[in-house]
Amino acid sequence: MDLDEETNNKDDCDELINNVVANIFSFDDVRRQRMLEVFYFQEATFVSPLLSVRGNYNIKNVFLLWKTLNRTEPIINNVCFDGEICVVYMTQILRPRIFPWVSLKVPVISTLYFEETDFDSGLWKIHHHEETWTIEGLLESIPLLSRWYDYVVRTMAGKLLVYSGQMLHSANETAQLLNDRNQEIEDATRRLAQENAVCLKSSPSSSTTTNNTSTNATDDSAHAITPPFIDKSSVNTPS
Repeated sequence: MDLDEETNNKDDCDELINNVVANIFSFDDVRRQRMLEVFYFQEATFVSPLLSVRGNYNIKNVFLLWKTLNRTEPIINNVCFDGEICVVYMTQILRPRIFPWVSLKVPVISTLYFEETDFDSGLWKIHHHEETWTIEGLLESIPLLSRWYDYVVRTMAGKLLVYSGQMLHSANETAQLLNDRNQEIEDATRRLAQENAVCLKSSPSSSTTTNNTSTNATDDSAHAITPPFIDKSSVNTPS
């Protein structure tokens, strides 16, 4: 696909990509096979939530299997293309041929990734095809199951998450309160230790003063009690 020639006019480009997308998802084997040969690389990959294959031959078999399991072509709702990536919003209609009364509409997003064949060649082909769908879309396609999913599963899950959020919030507040109380206890313990250290520093000086006072008193009393020394040699004894 020579995009340099086709993108000169935006309307022509949009018409071209819409035709390509319509032929890719067509149940016409000839048109779909031509798209695979012309617009896909030989080693292109196809990925979906259920499978992953590589090569045009395998991709062709996947499309054939999908056609066998369904009687109705998918409905293409919108196509967005920026020159390299094409996003296709469509609705797959699950209607197995063996159960023709079953018809489920599943929203699907199909993304086509283009790549230039050679540097500055202007020729672009699809190298990766990816389809995505959600469990929600599949459940909502089943009438009874969708109501049960909306009014039971979602409601209960919402209430459970709200209750869990409240419990988590309460636990956080309790943990914060305990942390604040622990900090207060640590601060009080630190202040008490500082006060005790100040008291211990002041106690030795007072005891030393008391000891010095008692020692001086003892020395004074000793001097007071001890009689004066008398030199007996200087005393005249009677003959």
